[in-house]
Amino acid sequence: MFFSKIWLFLLTLIAALAITVALLLPRPAERAHVRGEQQRLAVGCGVVNVLLGDNARRRVDFARRFGRAPELASALYAASNTDQLDDKRMASTREIGNRLIASAKGDAPDFAILIDARGRVVARAKRDEKEYGDLAAGRPLVDDALAGLVRDDLWVLDNTIYLVAGAPVIGHDPLQYVGAVVLGHRVTTELARSFTEWSHGDANNKQFHLDLGFYLGGELVASTTPVTLDSAPMVRAIGQLPAGEVSRDCQLNQPLNLRAGKDEYTAVVARMPGEAQAQAAYFTVFIQRPGGLGLIGSTLAIRKSDLSSFPWALISAGFVIALLVGLGLLVMEIDRPLRRLMADAARLAKGDRERLAEEEHPGRFGSISRSVNIHIDRAARAAKTAKQDLDQLLGPAPQGSLGTIDLLAGVAPAPPPPAPSEFRFSDPPLGRPAPAAPPLDLSRPPGSAGIPAPGDALFGSGPSRAKPAAPPRAPTPPPAAAVPPPRPPVAPPRFDEDILGSPSARAAPSAPSAGPDLSSEEYFRDVYDRFVAAKQSCGESVAGITYDKFSEKLRRNREELISRTGCRDVAFTVYIKDGRAALKASPVRDRG
Repeated sequence: MFFSKIWLFLLTLIAALAITVALLLPRPAERAHVRGEQQRLAVGCGVVNVLLGDNARRRVDFARRFGRAPELASALYAASNTDQLDDKRMASTREIGNRLIASAKGDAPDFAILIDARGRVVARAKRDEKEYGDLAAGRPLVDDALAGLVRDDLWVLDNTIYLVAGAPVIGHDPLQYVGAVVLGHRVTTELARSFTEWSHGDANNKQFHLDLGFYLGGELVASTTPVTLDSAPMVRAIGQLPAGEVSRDCQLNQPLNLRAGKDEYTAVVARMPGEAQAQAAYFTVFIQRPGGLGLIGSTLAIRKSDLSSFPWALISAGFVIALLVGLGLLVMEIDRPLRRLMADAARLAKGDRERLAEEEHPGRFGSISRSVNIHIDRAARAAKTAKQDLDQLLGPAPQGSLGTIDLLAGVAPAPPPPAPSEFRFSDPPLGRPAPAAPPLDLSRPPGSAGIPAPGDALFGSGPSRAKPAAPPRAPTPPPAAAVPPPRPPVAPPRFDEDILGSPSARAAPSAPSAGPDLSSEEYFRDVYDRFVAAKQSCGESVAGITYDKFSEKLRRNREELISRTGCRDVAFTVYIKDGRAALKASPVRDRG
């Protein structure tokens, strides 16, 4: 699975790089956005200053035309030559001012102040019309107008900002300055919107539209939007601006991050010139920030045109290729080896092979095969170990071995060849071989025919002994000349060779009896008695062998052999092996 891992690593690396790029790209975009905001706000602030100057020129031109009206000049000339102003003169002069305001085409002023050559207010139109006679001289705008200068200014009246323009009133006969006129235009929402119409031309960039607000201290005077910004940061920014020309405030002031409820805005503030500057009059140009910059903000800023120009075909082809390569590697390194291992395991289960072929299964599948083969080898060794000496099964005996139990025998061996009908312990006649001793049938209980009991003559003790056959009578010796040489003495017969027969006959166990119940207590007692008799006949010690211990082990081995082979029952056979008593466990498939 090496190539699958490499391919997965490459895909993971590509995905990580793609995510990294997706997370990092919005940061330069965000910086560019901030720079764009700053530039746009600075430009907007400069544009507002330019529009304010253009509006001032229009207002000054209107004030100049207003001051050249002949009827106004005659009224102010007469008022200047009068020591006491009265209501009648005030009313007639005010009427002239109202007619001139009404004749204005376009943006008419919100008020007019008519002043005689002495600097006294003769009349007021559109605002405070009942008031007259007060001295207006002393204000820079009025003094310049009485001196023949035309200029503009910003006044604050009743917490309202006014754009004012002053012009002299010139009499024609004689030609002289007979007074001055001051016209004021109130800063309103309509005026603010007229200053920002240039920024609302692109319908696709609504979130970057410029808004404008005029403030007097911390109070909003007029704005293009009903949004109320936090004015405290703006007041602090105004206080930190250096004294000097206010036209440079847009370049010197840094953008501010302001909040209005849950929305965030970026703003630039600039002071307003004239008398209003002393009363902390300023304006702010602001735009709304996107709902979320970074990845979210960039995602929300995606347009339909961006999606249409995206290389979808190339991305789709790369995805399909990556998918096919990954599936191919999975089939080659996982699916096919797994099928081979399953087929090999099926052959092992059917018995067509004894071990899994490790060399045919690469990688981890080979490790699985080795693990299975190790278990098979361990089971085989355990099966061989199960054929162990009875000393290991029942514990060591004080003297010598207790014998062995062959638990893995398949079937009981064939019975030994039949013994002669009779045999004697005496020497065979000369020239004839000694007959083979009849086999000892240990499948029958001691004392029965063919099996000597512990007290029989075979073991050399006991009250009841079988009378041995009479020894052969010695023949009459021939004459001396014909006496043959003496024969070597014949060894006395041994139990395991002469009585049990040849080694092949001794190794063959007797066939189990089909009559008794092989799981009964009587059967286990019978096997125990025969085993003890066989050990005594071989001259082995039986010390430490108890029936309880012996029968418990036989039952445990019987259950184990039944569970392994699935046989119906187990028969235990006592036999002589290498001059020692032994047991063989024989599975019984069917009772015959």
